[in-house]
Amino acid sequence: MNQGVTVKMNCRTGAGFTLLEMLVVLAIIAILATLVMPSNANRHLQQQVLESVELIERYKGNLEAFYSATGAFPADNEAANMPEPDKIIGSYVQRVDVENGAMHLQFGKKFPESLSGKRLSLRPMIVEGSPNSPVSWVCGFDAVPEGMAATVENQTDLELRFLPLRCR
Repeated sequence: MNQGVTVKMNCRTGAGFTLLEMLVVLAIIAILATLVMPSNANRHLQQQVLESVELIERYKGNLEAFYSATGAFPADNEAANMPEPDKIIGSYVQRVDVENGAMHLQFGKKFPESLSGKRLSLRPMIVEGSPNSPVSWVCGFDAVPEGMAATVENQTDLELRFLPLRCR
């Protein structure tokens, strides 16, 4: 009867995606999303370091008062009217040494054993030639602003990835 008409049964009438194509696209998006997201692996160590820095915040006042009265920073813990280095301890800190106004925290205690003995320095900064300017503080590898000078060398040997942002 109608011999000139051929019907194609395999043609796609819709322009949609197959299930397999959709799964491949979703897998690629998931992989890219995990690469873009920041790692939280070191966040708990950064929090422990920050907690340790907060432990000694109160001693900054002793060092600043000494500087106001004498024009120099105390040489050690005794001169700063602070406990002996091995008596300033916390959950993660095993000692705090004062050296010419700087406080050097030595980690240990509940800190990971592989990082035990590592140090973080908190150093006072002053405006040279202006003894009445306030004392500021620099933590770890953070840069000293132009016009200011840190009193001692940084002794921080803890890797950057373990330091909170304010100490990088």
